[in-house]
Amino acid sequence: MFRSNHSFSSVIAHSILATALFSISALAFDISVKANVDNAQVFVGDMFNYEIAVTAPENAIVDLPSFVGNLGSFEVKEMKNEKVTEGMPKGTAKFVWQATLNTFVSGDFPIAPQEVSAIVGKDTVKTRTDPVAVKVSTRTTGEETDILEIEDPLADPRLPQWLYIVLGVLGVALLVFLGWFLHKKFAKPGEAKRLPPYEEAVLALKELRTRNYLAEGNQGDYFMSLGFITRRYIERRFEVDILDATVAELKQRMSHIPGLPQAYKESVVTLAVETEPVKFAKMKLEGERCRFWDEWADRLLEDTKPTPEEELAKKDAMKAAGKKA
Repeated sequence: MFRSNHSFSSVIAHSILATALFSISALAFDISVKANVDNAQVFVGDMFNYEIAVTAPENAIVDLPSFVGNLGSFEVKEMKNEKVTEGMPKGTAKFVWQATLNTFVSGDFPIAPQEVSAIVGKDTVKTRTDPVAVKVSTRTTGEETDILEIEDPLADPRLPQWLYIVLGVLGVALLVFLGWFLHKKFAKPGEAKRLPPYEEAVLALKELRTRNYLAEGNQGDYFMSLGFITRRYIERRFEVDILDATVAELKQRMSHIPGLPQAYKESVVTLAVETEPVKFAKMKLEGERCRFWDEWADRLLEDTKPTPEEELAKKDAMKAAGKKA
């Protein structure tokens, strides 16, 4: 009997110990993640900050994807991070990543969720940020004409009372119609018509050149923007995914683009390889080489823009799709 009780007690003790160890190993530390932008509505070419803040144990190793080149539809101009312990609860710290972004394309763009991982000892916690929406608007031309104020009806005591009522109703109706018309013509939140790839790229190049990056010796920002504009044009024009591709991925994907001349397939990769040190290591290209790439972008657009036949076929396809819908 004594052996049986002792054996039973040993089993219970081992079970309790195993349960305790399992519970301890199953415990995971907490982290909180917040993502935001300092300006959710910007103009084409304007810079704004995108920030990810992670609150985690002070001894945690926190990691995020490296923002190099592009972040979705946005160019990453600068990236910095820091660890903050001041003002935080004891044993915790805030890990902050801040990216300065801009784009030369208008529209409503979401910044996709970014994966965050934190490691403490043998425990790892992974989570993602919420998506962040940014609206990019084109700048106004300043040529809009002022709208004339509507004059009030003349106060004429000889007019009958009912005529004042009719004039008031007509005035209110006119104001309502004018407000609806202006809203439809100028406001249109979230309904901005997307330009075709060729027209969009031409306007983006024009906007880029007004910034005089090359004249000011700022080759890094110039080639970052030029690469973004030409990649986005090819991506939309030929329906391929190359905007966020690394140089190695770009070599592979460019070779499988039907309809794009072989010379441009090779030169897109050459542009990426040649300007990588300029964008990220602050090296410089010779002035003649800068002019070559500037003119190359124009040739790319002109040599690959849709023919009238392609445009007509596309319109017919859109009409057919509209009828089916």
